[in-house]
Amino acid sequence: MINPASLLNLKRCFGVFRNNHPKAIQFAEAISDKVTEGSIVEINVQFPDGTRSKANIKVNRDDIELINELRRSLGK
Repeated sequence: MINPASLLNLKRCFGVFRNNHPKAIQFAEAISDKVTEGSIVEINVQFPDGTRSKANIKVNRDDIELINELRRSLGK
């Protein structure tokens, strides 16, 4: 069972992230309904020293369930 205090803290942290990175949230909201099982999500990171790292996942049914549960939990 999820600790209600932890859930409230997660919601607060998400609000801070939303304020700090509105374009990222707008992008995520724009594509969220289009991400389906079989979609590939790729993350690229450029570190301050200029090096880069990237990874990707192929979205499966469990991932979709997690995304939907997070939406419900965060009031979206």
